[in-house]
Amino acid sequence: MDLSKAVRIDEDNPSIKRVKERCINCGRCKTICKDVVGINYDEKCKEAVCINCGQCILNCPVGALVPKYDYKKVLDYLHDTEKIVTISIAPAVRTSIGEGFGLDAGTFLEKELVGALKEVGFDYVFDVTFGADMTVMEEAHELVNRLKNNKTLPMFTSCCPSWVKYLEIYHPDKLNHLSTVKSPIGIQSSIINTYFLKMMDIPKDKIINVVVAPCTAKKFEIRRTEMGMDICLTTSELVLLLKESGIDITKVEPKEFDSLLSKGSGAGLIFGRSGGVMESILRCVNYIITGEDKITGFLSLEENEKSGTIKKTTVNIGPYKLRVVSVQGMKNIEEVLKDLDNYDFIEVMNCPLGCVSGGGQVLNAINKMDEINKKRALSLEEDDKNNSIRFCYKNPDVIDIYKTYLDYPNSPKALKLIHTNFKDRSSILREKSL
Repeated sequence: MDLSKAVRIDEDNPSIKRVKERCINCGRCKTICKDVVGINYDEKCKEAVCINCGQCILNCPVGALVPKYDYKKVLDYLHDTEKIVTISIAPAVRTSIGEGFGLDAGTFLEKELVGALKEVGFDYVFDVTFGADMTVMEEAHELVNRLKNNKTLPMFTSCCPSWVKYLEIYHPDKLNHLSTVKSPIGIQSSIINTYFLKMMDIPKDKIINVVVAPCTAKKFEIRRTEMGMDICLTTSELVLLLKESGIDITKVEPKEFDSLLSKGSGAGLIFGRSGGVMESILRCVNYIITGEDKITGFLSLEENEKSGTIKKTTVNIGPYKLRVVSVQGMKNIEEVLKDLDNYDFIEVMNCPLGCVSGGGQVLNAINKMDEINKKRALSLEEDDKNNSIRFCYKNPDVIDIYKTYLDYPNSPKALKLIHTNFKDRSSILREKSL
């Protein structure tokens, strides 16, 4: 079968699968990978150079590329009476899941989603925005420490797994610029496997942790040994799981997230769109330095007119004039990497508008994607504006976990449990052995 124009997908890719009989060898997937995402490679590499983002899935006109499905495993665990199954929901999922049931893009379904998952049989349903709030707390303090000590600036965000893997492959010499804080999903699983299990007196071998994310790259991320999440489902997989279980999300009884790791702040919710991590961390940095609550307004800034994917400004916080930039796409980060001395803090997301357009989201017509992604992003922004808690440090669950378990942000215990490290993956670029 001729796949000469198709992007290369290895069999052991944890995120993406090619349905070969559907492929028409049109070359669109390779064009997206090279010219839009920004992956530069040739066929001589010993492995397929893939950052697992799934943009090829969203742009395949015939459905020949799909997420690697794991939802059948989850259904098996739900039928295993010996297992306790938790599920955590990433922010952007709640603005897309409704599309799989005929609702408009951007329809915000939070309590309905919790109700549906309870009806399917999950024992505990948690909100990843709690993990996002924890990420903000840790990362904001890390940034302040770097600023005070003038240490390894600029600091890069590290919550986008495609971006982290890209840096590991193409720029391993810059890995020390990455924040060492785990992603929200990584923190969520670490807290579940320690704090939550201890509080609930649950043996570790009894628990199965599932996360639902808009992102196919999270399937790769959870394979990192320190992450502790068992299975990652995409939004589109969750639609299949619910439908095969006879659940219509529009007809379930709405329910609240389970306590201990319950609903996060508005700051955690806007992690699901580009610029949201920047805004959330700047809110927290401002409080650490000045003791004041402030919405910085970063999300309302216009993107660079030329690319539409770079947003930069200077933010005055106490004695600091922070030069910050938010970047979408690996092609655009290459431009920023040439001028690192001009920045103090850099947010990077691989996908257009961030997680709302992740490769695991519900599929839509290719020519409608920009419009749909904007609706999803706006939905998250609106919920942040209407949220009674808009700052991570005011989340009572976050306050409690530091008081009773982690001591304080960047404490020795926090550094051990919810921080991580990265590895040089540049060997992927080496040629195949003859």
